[in-house]
Amino acid sequence: MNKSFHSGRAFIIGIGDYDTLSDLGLAPVYDADDVEKLLVSPKHCGYPATNVRVLRNREASRSAIISGLQDLAAQSQPTETVVVYFSGHGAQRTSGPDLGTYLCPSEFDGKRPRETGIEAEELSDLLQQVKAERLLVLIDACRSGGVARIKDAQGEDLLKWEFGGARLDKLAAGKGRVIISASESHQNSMILGRYRNSVFTHFVLKGLQGGVDDRSDGLIHVLDLFDYVAQRVKKEVGDQNPVLTTRTQDNFPVALRKGGLLKSEEDSGPDDSAQESGKTLVDPKEVEDLMVLLYPQGPTDREIWSRAGGDLASLRAASTGRAAWHAALRTLALGGGGAITMESLLKEAATEYGNNRHLRRLLGA
Repeated sequence: MNKSFHSGRAFIIGIGDYDTLSDLGLAPVYDADDVEKLLVSPKHCGYPATNVRVLRNREASRSAIISGLQDLAAQSQPTETVVVYFSGHGAQRTSGPDLGTYLCPSEFDGKRPRETGIEAEELSDLLQQVKAERLLVLIDACRSGGVARIKDAQGEDLLKWEFGGARLDKLAAGKGRVIISASESHQNSMILGRYRNSVFTHFVLKGLQGGVDDRSDGLIHVLDLFDYVAQRVKKEVGDQNPVLTTRTQDNFPVALRKGGLLKSEEDSGPDDSAQESGKTLVDPKEVEDLMVLLYPQGPTDREIWSRAGGDLASLRAASTGRAAWHAALRTLALGGGGAITMESLLKEAATEYGNNRHLRRLLGA
């Protein structure tokens, strides 16, 4: 069966080579490459390769980043999960003209930040155009201790090499918006020689590889990912604390976990014990429990009901995802719901979670 988090979409940026700023070496490009590799791996996150775009070094100009975010907004759908990842320099102008917090494209010039950088409010406006109801922004704005300030002729601090603070609040405004930044605004985001990647991204990758705790649903959830990364970064680098900025309480899934593999399956082979005479009896309550785990928002989550042939008009409003599933499956059991059947629903779910042991057993696989 196919293993795919088909609703996943990502835009990834890694810049280590700058025109006028201190170079950050190869780590940010490795960061971008490795995040892409894990997201599109069917053994890990399961994103369709066609849904993931990467800009590296000089490709990541201001115009290219803005164009990429605009394309993301045009292509994304409300039912999708979108990840935006940035590894490179960040800056804050703290006095004089052009006050603001900036992501630094490859041509960033501290004397012309508005023209050459992407200020947080501009970034926020671009992200607000993304229609996906689940948006995760990962910001690994690196800086080296040797380049902490740019000063003008009078010695006044113009720029601090950091990206954070109150300006992140607007980025996280709205339903399903989560920002995870590598460090607090006054801290370094560290690059250590013993790792191929920056410390923050090293542990993001470990989390996406399956280090995040199993929830028995074959998925990596956003708040679990933050908790995993924050604990390990703080333990590794005592004065670097990743920051979560969000107004949502929805611990939404951001990727498959080990290709949809459950922790209980990691040390065991496929479970064929439920297959009897080529046919498996399906318990509606078990289907309900499984659907709530895989599609917690209800039958409209990632359009699973309509994808399986269901009629959206047959669904009733409900206060919770479980209540919505209970009502929908009762309608189905009574012969309603459109062209959908229990088998078509389970088979459609298997296109995303084909490695889920419970789903395989229900299908008699």
